[in-house]
Amino acid sequence: MIFNSKINTLLFLAVVSFFSAQKKEISLSKFPDDKVMVVAHRGDWREAPENSVWAIKKAIEKGVDMAEIDLAMTKDSILVLMHDNTIDRTTTGKGKPSDFTLAEIKKLSLRDGLGVETQMKVPTLEEILEISDGKILLNLDKGFDYIKQVYPLVKKRKMLDQILFKGHESYSEFNQKYGDIKNEIHYMPIIGLNKKEDLEKIENYIQNYKVYGFEFTVGNTEKYLIDFKTLRKKNVKIWVNSLWPHHNAGNNDDMVLVNPNVYDWYIEKGINIIQTDRPRELIIYLKNRKLYY
Repeated sequence: MIFNSKINTLLFLAVVSFFSAQKKEISLSKFPDDKVMVVAHRGDWREAPENSVWAIKKAIEKGVDMAEIDLAMTKDSILVLMHDNTIDRTTTGKGKPSDFTLAEIKKLSLRDGLGVETQMKVPTLEEILEISDGKILLNLDKGFDYIKQVYPLVKKRKMLDQILFKGHESYSEFNQKYGDIKNEIHYMPIIGLNKKEDLEKIENYIQNYKVYGFEFTVGNTEKYLIDFKTLRKKNVKIWVNSLWPHHNAGNNDDMVLVNPNVYDWYIEKGINIIQTDRPRELIIYLKNRKLYY
């Protein structure tokens, strides 16, 4: 029994070592352009409730570069993690996050992906910043709605180089609202390739502001696809989600179950940030091709 226990321990350590190789630096500005950044959607939600502390910890354990999380605000103006407009799907409660104080929402339990109640609680943004600092980058989806509240929290912790903001604003809207802090944050516009007004945003941003990159929604086919490699020569990163077919011309995460090389499409197109629901499979793919940081 002792012998078997030692073997199991060694196997566990080997798996942890495989997925959690130490990064040189947890830094957006120093992330190498020739590597592909792995972003875990709502944390590693296949192993834990989405937007939970454990989902972030599991992403860190696997060696994920960045966790994407969603923000909402409670009745007493505390930022918590929540994707939906209501808490109905992901917790044991019902209503909007703004219907509850933090103390009230902490009495509820998170549900897992099957809707089963767990012992985990809705975390605050400050809790997530605490466990992620120096271990994993964060993308605050919907965080731009609360940037005036988020910015001082992140700046106080000296984490501005670990946090990526995204939004749909045109450059003029962005500059009008956030011009006073725009040069201190990392920002990425979200672009729908089938929208003419979105395409016009690309050049406006490049001419006026140092964006970190652009997130693109490709569509179900390559009809609206542009040349990402040419865009990368302008010193920006290219983010495409592998979550669902309409993001990536059908080259989505579930394809990896039958075709482990589905991510070839991303590399061939010049994409160097991938948000995924299957971080384990993506990391294995990138390690095999020496594209993992």
